[in-house]
Amino acid sequence: MTVRKEEGAEHPVYRSLFDAVFFRAQEPMLALDRSLNVLVVNNSALKLLGWESRDIKGKPASELVLEKDLKDFKELTELAAKNGVVRNYRFYMLTPSRSIVRLYLTVQALRGGDGGANGFCLFLSQVSPDEWSALKDPHVFKNAARKLNRLTSMGQLTSMFAHDIKNPLHVILSTSELLRAQDGQPEAVRSGAELIERNARRASDIVRTLLDFSRSGMCRLEPYPVETATERALELIDSAVKAAKVKVEKTFEKAPKVFLDPHYMHSVIYNILNNSLQALDGVPDGRVTVSSGWLEAEKEVFLTVADNGPGLEPAMMESLFQPFFTTKENGTGLGLYLARQIMDEHGGRILVSASPEGGAVVSLRFRKIV
Repeated sequence: MTVRKEEGAEHPVYRSLFDAVFFRAQEPMLALDRSLNVLVVNNSALKLLGWESRDIKGKPASELVLEKDLKDFKELTELAAKNGVVRNYRFYMLTPSRSIVRLYLTVQALRGGDGGANGFCLFLSQVSPDEWSALKDPHVFKNAARKLNRLTSMGQLTSMFAHDIKNPLHVILSTSELLRAQDGQPEAVRSGAELIERNARRASDIVRTLLDFSRSGMCRLEPYPVETATERALELIDSAVKAAKVKVEKTFEKAPKVFLDPHYMHSVIYNILNNSLQALDGVPDGRVTVSSGWLEAEKEVFLTVADNGPGLEPAMMESLFQPFFTTKENGTGLGLYLARQIMDEHGGRILVSASPEGGAVVSLRFRKIV
């Protein structure tokens, strides 16, 4: 791995920079050539895998991967060559004694001047033994590969979409705001400008939500109490609850920790709570009931959010998880769709039903128990 002389490859700063950002980086990294031979390994990766630099340099990837996983590893690099990067695969790598190291594996394609991949940089992140023990599915890698393929493709599409539409949306918003602010405008012009502005903002929200999801990659799971995630979401939405004058009732029964990503789960729970608040707009004595606990028969931890709002029309139930389906004037129609995607990443599920007493019930079910 060298830089052309005309780019200043022999300048000592380049060597110092490479040493600082690669060799002495805290994140374990190693680079492979296009034939999947090891080119260079940083100190953190050597420590994690237990290799000496002289023993691993020039070795084929088959020295680092179980024989049964070699085909999957090659497919992973080809996917990276196609999409640029794949993130956070749960995978095994080998030490010199052929013992295994469980880790998350991210592969970044190293592109040449022609745009093709001429090598790969591997980023390694060790997985805790408790988390790995929860992964019972022998096909987890292949399932993750298919999911990551869809996610990376979606990321490319949404990035291009956002780049092309951001500036036109900004112009539309700015122009409509200026038009609405001008004195002496006829009422028809003013109301038309408000309509344009309202719909342009909704389009902006959709683009921003899609970008957030496309950039997320796979969730990073860790042992975490469901009630703690819920309390955090309730803290975030507390001001909206007080403004809506809605009563929140909480019942947290004893339950084991589950494997979840706190960042994404806070977002899921917050959006579910926000949906309940919006459903209770104008409802006297509005009430949201939040409960969690352990379901012995199903071997699941549950979190349920119920409200006493107008409930759900039966015809709506089949469309709730469809992207862009919404009954709200300013809704993106992506909240429940993304919530289900995130619950899928957690190996769980989301259930929505109408309460016999009126209102809606949303229940999150977690199967990966600590």
